[in-house]
Amino acid sequence: MVSLQVLSVGLMLTTISLLYWKRIVTAIRILALQSFFLGFIAIWMAARTGTSDLYVIAALTILVKGLGIPWVLNYTLKKIDIHRETEKLIGRELSLLAGGALLVVAYVTTSKLKISGMDVPHGVLAISIAMLLIGLLMMMTHKKAIMQGIGLVVMENGLFLAALLLTYGMPFLVDIGVFLDIFVAVILISMLTYRMDRVFQSTNTDHLRRLRG
Repeated sequence: MVSLQVLSVGLMLTTISLLYWKRIVTAIRILALQSFFLGFIAIWMAARTGTSDLYVIAALTILVKGLGIPWVLNYTLKKIDIHRETEKLIGRELSLLAGGALLVVAYVTTSKLKISGMDVPHGVLAISIAMLLIGLLMMMTHKKAIMQGIGLVVMENGLFLAALLLTYGMPFLVDIGVFLDIFVAVILISMLTYRMDRVFQSTNTDHLRRLRG
């Protein structure tokens, strides 16, 4: 079975690459690949701990995040036929620099933590924290609603990975609720994107400022 380190490096590379690519279609594909890596990590944890619930969670991760959410986002792109380039407040080079800085912060922070009972490398925990921070960075710097939605999913993926490492997964019903929440959130973001395109002929969230009273 592929090692945890290899899978976690795949997670980190997909997260960083989201800061590099400019095409939204490419970003959706990268998000799907990241979710597949996360699902395989859940399978790895299930095999290591003998927790059968984790196999179900792994399957849901692949189905909902790896297939379902990318399908919803791609369907939205085709429906509104928006310009495929992302729009950011900062350039690609500065985004990569900020992502690298957040990765360093995550590694330095987690290296100082002493967590009893944790038998996986702290570097993997650092990657989960970096995913959370980089997802937040994406939400703050991107102007298009779909890219902000991708940032939200990346943040949730980071939280999910941290839960796997620290507690071998949250209670089953809690995990199901989180999956439903994130899926509904992406659907709402897609609906918002569709309505913005119809009203403003753009999906740039700056146009929402016109709705202020």
